[in-house]
Amino acid sequence: MLTIQRLDETSVQSFILMMAPGLRRSLLERKDEPGQIVLGASFWGQPAGVTVIHIGNDGAQLTDLYVLPAYRQAGIATALLAAAEEEVPRAGVGKIQTHYRPNEHTPAFERVLAKGGWDPPRAEYWLFWTRCQCGFNPWLTRYHFRPPYELIPWREVTDGERQAIAQRGAAGWYPSNLNPFSRPVDAWDAETSLVLRYQGEIVGWSLAVREAPDQLQVVIMFVDPPLQRLGRAFMLAGEVFQRYCRGSSEADYCYCRVSAENEPMLRWARRSFEGRTVDEYAEWTSQKVLSS
Repeated sequence: MLTIQRLDETSVQSFILMMAPGLRRSLLERKDEPGQIVLGASFWGQPAGVTVIHIGNDGAQLTDLYVLPAYRQAGIATALLAAAEEEVPRAGVGKIQTHYRPNEHTPAFERVLAKGGWDPPRAEYWLFWTRCQCGFNPWLTRYHFRPPYELIPWREVTDGERQAIAQRGAAGWYPSNLNPFSRPVDAWDAETSLVLRYQGEIVGWSLAVREAPDQLQVVIMFVDPPLQRLGRAFMLAGEVFQRYCRGSSEADYCYCRVSAENEPMLRWARRSFEGRTVDEYAEWTSQKVLSS
């Protein structure tokens, strides 16, 4: 008999080893994760599978789906996915997504998604990982901004400037996936989230999140297209990486996502990190729109 239940900090212990290592740590440390939903599947009382969903500012993310080998091909993964899809609308979200590395998932995972009516998977981003100890390519740190350019923290942008950015964004100045207002102001890392002004007007930004004391993700980077051709985006990235690595003594890993469709940025990232990446891979995605 198959049963699926929402797990709490006590009942999750029987399923903990089925989860990805990064998820295990937060659960074992009993960190408060209000947006985290963990569902466990038991077959005749024995733990058989688990799935983890995160509800956040970007919507619902399926971050883990695993069934023990002895219980596979019995429909348990399909049942767990269906249960996850039932939980998401209750949190006020109408869509669920998943992002994954193909080499970390079997073809069976994609078959489960297809059976559940998810969109066909596609390569959405390339991820580039480096470490502070790897250093930088010299050209990336050779140039520094001087007047009439000015760098300021994102949190120091005035209300009037924010309104101007939003208005220009509505007019198509920057792509929607580079919207700096996709997260609350205080969600961005205070030390490395920067805005570029030129002659007193905001012309770009690079926004990052500190995922852990030793890990920084550069989430968004945008520079006014005419200035991109002058290499200002490269200089802005160099400022971010240097400030991160020269900041906290715990700083170590830094990574960025680049759209698989953004060929100029992919060329830039490969040039910037040439010989200094510790990992580079494509991230695939699939999603499903859920009925309310």
